[in-house]
Amino acid sequence: MSNYSAAITGSPALARGPANAFIVIAMLCAAVALALAAPAYRTGLFDAMSTDDAMRLTEVRDLIAGQGWFDLMQHRLDPPGTLMHWSRVVDAPLAALILLLRPLLGMQGAEATTLVLWPTLLFGASLVLVAAIAKRMSDGANLHAVQLAAIILAALSVPSLVHFRAGAIDHHNFQITLLLAFLMFASRIERSRVDAALAGIAATLSLAVGLEMLPAIATACVAIAGLLVWRGKIVSPQIFAFGATLAGSSMLLAAALLPPHSLPAPVCDAFGGPFLLLIAGGGLSLMITAGVDAWRSTMAARAAAAAASGLILLAAFFNLFPGCLASPYAAVDPLVVSIWLDHVAETMSLQTLLQLEPQKIPGYFGFPALTLALAVATIFRSPPGCRFPLLIAAVTLAALIGISLWQMRGAAGATMVAAPIFAVSLAILWPACARGRKLLLLALIASPASFVGYGLAARPVIDRMRPHWTIAPEDAASSCRTVSSVAPLAGLPRGRVMAPIDLGPAILAATEHSIFAAPYHRNNDGNLAMLRVMLGTTREAQQILRERQVDYIVLCRGSLEQLEFKQLAPDGLAAGLARGEIPDFLQPLDLVGAAKLAIWRVRRAGAAG
Repeated sequence: MSNYSAAITGSPALARGPANAFIVIAMLCAAVALALAAPAYRTGLFDAMSTDDAMRLTEVRDLIAGQGWFDLMQHRLDPPGTLMHWSRVVDAPLAALILLLRPLLGMQGAEATTLVLWPTLLFGASLVLVAAIAKRMSDGANLHAVQLAAIILAALSVPSLVHFRAGAIDHHNFQITLLLAFLMFASRIERSRVDAALAGIAATLSLAVGLEMLPAIATACVAIAGLLVWRGKIVSPQIFAFGATLAGSSMLLAAALLPPHSLPAPVCDAFGGPFLLLIAGGGLSLMITAGVDAWRSTMAARAAAAAASGLILLAAFFNLFPGCLASPYAAVDPLVVSIWLDHVAETMSLQTLLQLEPQKIPGYFGFPALTLALAVATIFRSPPGCRFPLLIAAVTLAALIGISLWQMRGAAGATMVAAPIFAVSLAILWPACARGRKLLLLALIASPASFVGYGLAARPVIDRMRPHWTIAPEDAASSCRTVSSVAPLAGLPRGRVMAPIDLGPAILAATEHSIFAAPYHRNNDGNLAMLRVMLGTTREAQQILRERQVDYIVLCRGSLEQLEFKQLAPDGLAAGLARGEIPDFLQPLDLVGAAKLAIWRVRRAGAAG
């Protein structure tokens, strides 16, 4: 027996068996869930929602109220409505939870409970999946210590935890969980057709939720295709099952989620015809390659089949949907990009983060980068049964790191995926570390939370090197993005509200009003209309307000947005309102409990004149 597979010694607590991992998962899940929920209990569960969470809750409420399953229009956003790019795959379980709890708790209680229960359940599922991935990658070597280390690392994955806090019901946590499920099943694709088929289902579900994980899943699928070319008949039945399930489940999901008339549309920012072609076509390509292997089992034949089918698929995709080569944000107006999109945290690039908040770079990149380096070294020293599970996890991690170089949203998935890889790599590279509590101690020292601490500790040095470096912090309450901040607007007669971008989802969730601006790239028209009102002259603003039949203008007193409006257009409407210069077509309103808000009613008669 090799030294890395020796039994754990010197730690009776770690040697008791598999129950240990589940006890730790339960305890960590409860502890982290309580810690993440603490701010929400202090400020209110509904105020813990981000803008995306508030929009998701609005969509779920609309679905429960009877909006059509295939109708993804948000009818109160930029009236008569904006077609959203989100998926019913997330809406359905949330609506089911609320409907299940409503008879016991009432509607508000059911929603509040769902805001806590949904992210907690997904966090628990993620910890279970991390432990399972570690088990499958380690091939039984020092199993319990490796699993416990992986679980602890996942529980300390700071960039991921924000997606599992109370109130987090958008889609990122669900995608992370589905990606982990995909890796768990794909790690046994050499051994089991059932696991291969389940991997296909998990991949398709993740992509049906959203395309953020597409590069990671596509990279993993390329690794699976490479495995088929390399090993042939030994793995071809399992990979055929994976390809068949990938193709079949994607078509079934398309039938369940998309109206047939929408399939030819060039939808490049969500699950639709273009990416259905890629997913189903990719599955078919794997099936063809496996079929060729049954006919002529040579590496050259398999490589030729994989290359030919892949090139035909890509050629068809680029020929039918050439617009999908562009960024999904390419159509967003430059003014909207400069004022809103460039300031969204999850869409920041590494270059932007380096300029604005360099102390956060270790927390986002340190642990995944270290893990990737360890994984590369481990693959060459691991036993044969561990090599492909480590390889597919490593290439997935590399793709996620690549995503985060472009947009920081990839860092959350990267830190979670890195947790089991790091624990297994240490156990294989340095077997002595996997005995007793040494592995757990090393995991704590190199955890994502520790890297966050290292970055923060370096901040004084960064400040001295960059004396003029500054960022104006603004929390959700001070920027009026919370539900409670805008709730007083519910007392006004139902109408159309012109308000800054980040106030939009909260207004939808807290009131029956319609809004024009919200933080979504498909809402380019409504966002641009709002900016033209705020930055335009009084005459220009009056014309737009009349054309859009706006009833109310709302601003957040002292917010960064209001300051930015004043800087960009000192003679614009928003700057004038901040100075107390109120045109005759606006009537100031004073609502009880709305001290943070500045509200004006648009006088239709004045606007017409």
